[in-house]
Amino acid sequence: MDQYSWRVIQDSLGDGTLNMITDRVILMACNEGKVPATLRLYGWQRPTLSIGYSQEISKYIDMESCEKNNIPVVRRFTGGRALLHQYEMTYSVIAPIPHPAFPGSLRGSFERISQAILESLKIGGIEDAIVAGKNKSRDVSSRSPACFSMANHCEIVVHGKKLVGSAQRRLRSAFLQHGSVILDMDPKLTHTLLKYSSEAQKAAVRDSLISNTTSLKQILHRNLKNDEVNQWFLKGFQKTFLGNWDKGKLTQQESDLIKNSQVI
Repeated sequence: MDQYSWRVIQDSLGDGTLNMITDRVILMACNEGKVPATLRLYGWQRPTLSIGYSQEISKYIDMESCEKNNIPVVRRFTGGRALLHQYEMTYSVIAPIPHPAFPGSLRGSFERISQAILESLKIGGIEDAIVAGKNKSRDVSSRSPACFSMANHCEIVVHGKKLVGSAQRRLRSAFLQHGSVILDMDPKLTHTLLKYSSEAQKAAVRDSLISNTTSLKQILHRNLKNDEVNQWFLKGFQKTFLGNWDKGKLTQQESDLIKNSQVI
């Protein structure tokens, strides 16, 4: 497989379970050396709560509230905490290990992708986004079940507020990193879907979601569509990662694996 080839898959708004299975299947195919590095851009048909690979549903997720609000719950193949996918564009990067565009470590690849995201945001007119440093906070909100209650190392913030959250999973011969670019947000809905250890934590998480999160709408003062942000990312990643970029689609093997996959 040519390590300087990139495949771009631009999907429409999709079902939450299908979105997660698709990312996982591409990772598995890349791990077997059957597909090139891939940038996938997609969205969500309906509000969906995703939880980290090892996050306990019974401990952190209020399933009764999810059912009441008609919010399906899906499990990501990556780690991290619960995230409501609602008004967002999602990116995923799947690449072989090793790959000439990325250092061999998790942190190194995170940093390189963060630089591509910054370049993408600049194309969209956002010049003051930066990569977050290491967060040493140990307050109540740092133990929140919500992903966007604080920015982790190498994630993207604007004026101290988190705009892009990401997570990565590494296998022997490939890695997957995917992340959420917030177009608009409803922190109150997210807040109602989670469980808390105390009223103090509940209040702290509510406040942190509101004060520590931003959106493209808040920054640019207009509504954005997924297609527009997709183009930023396509241009930004092509500028950051030089190579042969081709618009592609899933292979027949990938499509067959998705059809045969169980709900994850």
